Amino acid sequence: MIRTLYVDEANVVHTCDHPIDIDINAKFMWVDMSIPTVEENLLLSQYFHFHPLSIEDAISVKQRPKYKEYEDYLFFVFHAIDLKTMKPEEIDIFINDRMMVTYHKESSEEVDKVWNFMLNKKVSEKITTREIMYRILDAIVDNYFPFVYDLEEKVFSFEDRHSVNISTEELIDETFELREDLLLIRRTVLPMKDLVYRLLEGRILLLSKKQKIFLHHINDHLIRQAEMIESSREMTSDIRDNYISLNSFKMNNIMKILTIYSVIFMPLTLIAGIYGMNFDVMPELHYKYGYLIVWIVMIAITLGMIGYFRKKHWF
Repeated sequence: MIRTLYVDEANVVHTCDHPIDIDINAKFMWVDMSIPTVEENLLLSQYFHFHPLSIEDAISVKQRPKYKEYEDYLFFVFHAIDLKTMKPEEIDIFINDRMMVTYHKESSEEVDKVWNFMLNKKVSEKITTREIMYRILDAIVDNYFPFVYDLEEKVFSFEDRHSVNISTEELIDETFELREDLLLIRRTVLPMKDLVYRLLEGRILLLSKKQKIFLHHINDHLIRQAEMIESSREMTSDIRDNYISLNSFKMNNIMKILTIYSVIFMPLTLIAGIYGMNFDVMPELHYKYGYLIVWIVMIAITLGMIGYFRKKHWF
């Protein structure tokens, strides 16, 4: 689907379903290509005459967040987050002072938000293509917060899970699942953070004071999100290590108890084995109090070993 928004010389916003002749009709034009068809993709080369490499990046290849400078336009790749799957969705932007093309293979809530903002603008307000792009970027970054806050809340809730009747294995499984979600959003937020930092520090865009303030605002949000993600990852690492240590401690206690029982029964087994050999010439076999003496010896050995283990705090 293609939709076009353009602003005339009187700063009035108009819309149509196809690109217009910008040299005649508008100060600048914004073309939004959402879930484009094969035929609509041809407009990128046949109508806009974009560089084949940037078209390939937009259509064919999954890109990291980045920007490239071409002869008469800039090419940007942003990553939004799908509200249902938490997977990154690519939004590509071709932009110069008089034209902007947004290209995305899925519907974009962030683009729709800025589009509606433009439709509701006051006629007297002035805005540029770059400011529209920064508003899209701001909407993308703001939509990271619900995911980051939700994951952080899940991390903090682990502290309350100790009072719930749940096995250690289930808690560890949930911890690893949470770490996978954190890694997924981390792989989106950190590249976007690096991109915005490069935009602020680079000289390609020649930012105005207003634009720098806008980008600093976005950068602050990304820094905050990155810190929350890293903090949550560290907490999940601690939780994972604690559960593994607890599990190892329980296993060691079990092995210790089983070892003590084995050691106690070793001499008893030896005595029982000796008097169970059934040799004809064994003086103790026919002794009147032999059976009682063996029991007394076995009980004494058992109590003596238990007392020794307790004294050593092994039992």
